[in-house]
Amino acid sequence: MKAKRVWGLVLAAAMCMAVAGCGQEAAETATTEPQYQVIGTEAEGAYDILLKNSIGQDVTGISVKTSDEEAYPANMLASDAVLKNGETAEWFYMPEEAGETEGVGEKDIALNVVYQIQITLADGTVYELSSLGMDDIDQNAELCLEDDVVFAKYTSKASGDTVSTKEQEVAAKAQKDTETQEEVVSEPAPVEEVTQEAPVQQSAPAETQQAPVEQIPEQTTEGCLTEGGGPAFN
Repeated sequence: MKAKRVWGLVLAAAMCMAVAGCGQEAAETATTEPQYQVIGTEAEGAYDILLKNSIGQDVTGISVKTSDEEAYPANMLASDAVLKNGETAEWFYMPEEAGETEGVGEKDIALNVVYQIQITLADGTVYELSSLGMDDIDQNAELCLEDDVVFAKYTSKASGDTVSTKEQEVAAKAQKDTETQEEVVSEPAPVEEVTQEAPVQQSAPAETQQAPVEQIPEQTTEGCLTEGGGPAFN
């Protein structure tokens, strides 16, 4: 009887030690898991991407739209939030909806949607990812900056390969620059207004009036001449 009681105490002590050990391991696991900055709102059906900033500058703005939309919506980062260079954030984005399904009334996620992402850096420079298939990103994505373009690197869900969007971003930038130059060339040159001066009316030359010449009356000599040659007056 005493042996049974002893064994019972031993088993109880062992169970307590096991429970304590599991609790300690759980606590250690909880403290060692990385804590990421959260961008967006966690929700069912939202993309959950670990986004690393390898641009070389802090990111102050992230905005997403589809290629069908004209304007970007509000910044997904809070007004005082910054994704520092070298840091990783957990980015939640709710994809576009394809509309209500017939007979069900629920909304399906639109597949193969091309997203455009506007990235604003700490110095005010704005870049654009022209096309990113977010449904193909396998958890991790990295933002990079080379050759004056921002591009993404990630592992593809479909193929398992590492994908870089650098080439398509370089091509998109070249096309955009060409379109901008064509718009500048096609704009008509401004017409300069030519002001015509009124012709100067030339006044008729003034006639020069000559002063009247005083005519000296001719003196006539009447009578005979004297011996000295002078006139003889009567």
